[in-house]
Amino acid sequence: MTKTEVMLGWQTDVRAASNAERVRLLYALSRSTVVANFATAILVATWLWDSVNRSTLVGWLIAMALNVGATVFLYFYFQKKQPKPQDSPLWEHYFAIRAVFAGVVWGLLIWLILPSTGEFERIVVVLALSMASLGVCAVFSPSRLAYYGFMTPVLILATPSLISSSSFEGLTAASWGILIYLAMLFSVHDLLFRNFCSTFLRRFESEALALEHTVIFNSAAEAIALVRPRYVAKCNRQWCELFGYELDEAAGKPPWDIFPSYEYWAEFTKNCQLAIAAGRAYSAVVQLRRTNGELFWAEISGMAVDPKNLKLGVVWMGTDISQRLRTEAELIASEQRFRDLVSLSTDWYWEQDENFRFTHVSGLALERIGLSTTAPIGKTRWEIKGILGVSEAQWQAHKDTLENQQPFQDFIYEAIMPNKGRSWFSISGTPAYDENGEFCGYHGVGTDITDRVKAAEQFRHLAHHDTLTGLPNRRLLNDRLEQALAIARRKNHQVAMMLLDLDNFKTINDTEGHSAGDTVLITIAKRLEKIVRETDTVSRLGGDEFVILLPEMAGVSDAIRVAEKIVEAILEPVEAGGKPYVMGVSIGIAIFPEHAADAEDLLKLADIAMYEAKRGGGSGYKFAKA
Repeated sequence: MTKTEVMLGWQTDVRAASNAERVRLLYALSRSTVVANFATAILVATWLWDSVNRSTLVGWLIAMALNVGATVFLYFYFQKKQPKPQDSPLWEHYFAIRAVFAGVVWGLLIWLILPSTGEFERIVVVLALSMASLGVCAVFSPSRLAYYGFMTPVLILATPSLISSSSFEGLTAASWGILIYLAMLFSVHDLLFRNFCSTFLRRFESEALALEHTVIFNSAAEAIALVRPRYVAKCNRQWCELFGYELDEAAGKPPWDIFPSYEYWAEFTKNCQLAIAAGRAYSAVVQLRRTNGELFWAEISGMAVDPKNLKLGVVWMGTDISQRLRTEAELIASEQRFRDLVSLSTDWYWEQDENFRFTHVSGLALERIGLSTTAPIGKTRWEIKGILGVSEAQWQAHKDTLENQQPFQDFIYEAIMPNKGRSWFSISGTPAYDENGEFCGYHGVGTDITDRVKAAEQFRHLAHHDTLTGLPNRRLLNDRLEQALAIARRKNHQVAMMLLDLDNFKTINDTEGHSAGDTVLITIAKRLEKIVRETDTVSRLGGDEFVILLPEMAGVSDAIRVAEKIVEAILEPVEAGGKPYVMGVSIGIAIFPEHAADAEDLLKLADIAMYEAKRGGGSGYKFAKA
């Protein structure tokens, strides 16, 4: 994932959380509209009861009651569901639909006084619409969609009546004023909405960044702490684990508690003061103390938060290197013993400098296989002539390993040996460091693995081939069949599976013995191999059963042609035990994908077809039935 994709994903999560909070606030504010809507509706009804058609007024009150009920239902349903952030847009649309209905109800209020044109009625309606619009501007401020959903039907329904001519000229001017007032509310709402969005976005961005920093802080492999002049201000989990504190227990502790003594800490502070005050990183290997009194060696580095104001503290990072120091000491102590032992083993020992050139090669094993201990000196491994069996990619991977100072095992190559032909060798190595921890090269061992390679090759062949005929066995056949079917699915061509069973083979075994039968099977195997292409597979399943796999066919005619050649070849007499024998062969053929879609069913249908051919008299072939 690219950096841009990561940033886009982070911004998407923050915006989703911001929108979710905005919608949550919208539903929370909607509670206040319940009482306000109900109270305003009662007041309007009271004021207009004697002035307008009561049936119309009652209808309007019912619509207002439905609006209030819808608001209550949506609020409690939202609280019950507690929707996920990604579902917030859907819930905002639900609220907007309810807002549209409320806008229609309030917009129809002006029509209650028609055809009446009394000044009192118009004042009541203007005041009611003004209060409703002002309230909605505040309550719906978290949602532009809900606000527009309310105001649009209000304007559409109320405008024609408000701007119509009237005998009350002053009131008509006021009506124009209320329209201007409603328009101004759009600007006020837009400002409130933008402020909400900006506030929420900044809040969640800050929370997300703080969470990320906390995760990074606590996930770091090294111990990290912010240390102020007289106390540890903050530290991560690794710091607590390194010194044996409970989580967050280290905060507030004096920094000299983790040193062997106060004097040791004072000396350390004096040594690092110059670099820290100059704004540089200070690194050192020091001895520290855990809470149980155990002393250990650590590699630490620190840098001031602000070199001009050291009271803000220094960020220190540290790692326990006690084990590494012990290991290095043990390696140095055992190196001579290792060299003595390797001279007695079947391996040889080698060393390289920091440029990967051989500086030392030793071991009696080299003399036994005819290799010189001085020829490689001054050369890299890839500069030595006679190394075979290593591709350019393998050489590059080996070089990358060395450049990265990583240990390696079993780098295998082939070489031409004097008077021995080709031999195989395995090389393993590990990076070496001096007493200052600086990389100084590689050392390792080499082994002659020629006998092992030859034995492995023979084992692999036996594991995948029939011991009598040398043909692929069932395991290798299954691998090739699965591969052939995968290619056929991609390229949309046919694959043929042919199962062969020799007719009258049992007679040879019964009369001439298994030795003669083996001779016949070997002869038949050779005949079958001559018939098929190099890309085809002839396999022996066991006994006198053979399988021929045709991985790519132009059509069924290819399988028929091969089957006819097989029948013809098998009918030729076979010499066994000094006698000629004439046999037939029954062949079952299954085609992919016409007869079966997988390897198991293909072989099963070919077996059924083979028995059909045998029941038909043998020396022939039958196709499977789909």
